[in-house]
Amino acid sequence: MRARVFSFLVFFLAFSSEAGAEEAGFPRTENPQNIISMMDQLALEGLDVTREFPIVVVANKSAYGYGAQTMRVIENGYQTYSWRISTGREQWETSKSGRQYFTTTPPGWFYPYRLVRNHYSETWQTNMEFSVFFNGGVAVHATTPGYYSQLGRRASGGCVRLHRDHAQYLYGRIMQEGKGLVPVIRPNGSVARDYRGNIIRAVKYRTLIVVEGT
Repeated sequence: MRARVFSFLVFFLAFSSEAGAEEAGFPRTENPQNIISMMDQLALEGLDVTREFPIVVVANKSAYGYGAQTMRVIENGYQTYSWRISTGREQWETSKSGRQYFTTTPPGWFYPYRLVRNHYSETWQTNMEFSVFFNGGVAVHATTPGYYSQLGRRASGGCVRLHRDHAQYLYGRIMQEGKGLVPVIRPNGSVARDYRGNIIRAVKYRTLIVVEGT
């Protein structure tokens, strides 16, 4: 039976925030703040995240521990899926295009800002079907069948990889829910307010993407 997921989110984030060991020799990427405390704060402020956002996805970028390298999908307040993912390798690399950079998946709270059915990465010279961009060039997208075996561990250049079937489903649901007037939540999880203390709203996709873990 599916359970109401607001309490699930708090439970899940509490456990998974303890997980994760960085690969030796590379910088750590910290959460902007402890995500469970952010969820508590939003609730205290009267902001029901799962009511405001019909789709909430929580991607855990940790290398090890409870919930590591999984994505939880919450639709209309209920957890519907848990999928294996691959996030960034968290190391300095040279891409196929010759660009050198740190292959990290940025933690934080994000909105999709661009959806591309068939995207081609010039950086990595590979197809990225069902791309949901949420932070610069970082997207949730389908991986190719040759990389399915890597799902469940860090393996990407910074994006969040999914099985093609899962990426297609998520892409379709985000498109289906579309855009609306939603609260502005900053990447660090705080709510934007005007000078009177009122929550600022803006027209954005009615989907919230949370990347947590270290």
